[in-house]
Amino acid sequence: MVVSKFGRCAVTRALTSRGVARAIVLACAGAAAVSGCVANETTQPARGVSVSGPPPAPLTEDRPPSPSTQAAWIAGYWHWTGVHYAWIPGHWEQAPAGSTWAGPRYVARDGVYFYEPGAWQHPQNPQNVQNQRANAIR
Repeated sequence: MVVSKFGRCAVTRALTSRGVARAIVLACAGAAAVSGCVANETTQPARGVSVSGPPPAPLTEDRPPSPSTQAAWIAGYWHWTGVHYAWIPGHWEQAPAGSTWAGPRYVARDGVYFYEPGAWQHPQNPQNVQNQRANAIR
């Protein structure tokens, strides 16, 4: 046995520090094994905003002539304000390049109504609604 200048066996000190490191590694591996690597299927969070009920019937509007060939018609719709529905009249807007307008949706899920605002969508990524919303204040 070799005794260090500190009065402890150098071999024992080395084994002790390796033993602690090994114990930590084994404890972490054991914890990971116990917790498991399980992929749970989660439900998609509800899109839109929970509202008090369906909107009123759409109002009838006349479509004025287009101000330009690049303008897109946004039909009038009922917009949820957070308290009640407000009618947003139809209007022309400059469409983002390559995008089309997807109007708002009013969906009932499990007895709860949701308002999903309209937005511009790009055809190459139709599931990912762009953050560009129509100007609701006209």
